[in-house]
Amino acid sequence: MIGGAAPDYWRHTFIPTHTPSGRPITIGPKVAGFDQEIPLLLTGEAIAPVTAQARRLAPHPGIAYPLIRDAPLARFALVWRTAAETDLIRTFASVVTELGPIVL
Repeated sequence: MIGGAAPDYWRHTFIPTHTPSGRPITIGPKVAGFDQEIPLLLTGEAIAPVTAQARRLAPHPGIAYPLIRDAPLARFALVWRTAAETDLIRTFASVVTELGPIVL
């Protein structure tokens, strides 16, 4: 399970505590990021829910990425430091807003 700076609401969204039938899910070791999860996944010490994009962004020959078809859709948003805001960032954000949600 990713720990560190991840807020509780984020963990509850991505890491269920119970199966759909109500059985509790044991939460494993905490890691700071996906790069620290990889060794645990490869040794079989853990499994981890990730967004579907992980198959494309973090492929690994020893890791399977089966889709969880009944999982809620993940939602993402743009974020940036206000002190670093530029016209280019505002334009990009405007385009993203105009395009609306997409499914990957």
